[in-house]
Amino acid sequence: MEALKIGGSWIITAAVGGLSLTAAVMLFSYRMVLTKFIGEVRAELMKCSWPWDPTETGVRRYRELIDSTAVVAMTTLVLAAYTSGFDFLISRVVGWLVRF
Repeated sequence: MEALKIGGSWIITAAVGGLSLTAAVMLFSYRMVLTKFIGEVRAELMKCSWPWDPTETGVRRYRELIDSTAVVAMTTLVLAAYTSGFDFLISRVVGWLVRF
């Protein structure tokens, strides 16, 4: 009987059992809503397209993915430089104003 204890305690075992039972009841109660949601998610995923052509081979297959990743990386670097520069400028101006 000791092997049935979760975490070495019957209290934890009862809590896990109660939570499991509650989850099962909730799933059973909301099965129609969940089924509808999963169906809608599937329908939306069918509209999605992968960023590569399955007929291509090698690196050319992932060209759009590589290009998109490069654009995101460059944009992130430019925005980081802009934010850092603006922060540096503002801190110098405020430091200059505080000295007076």
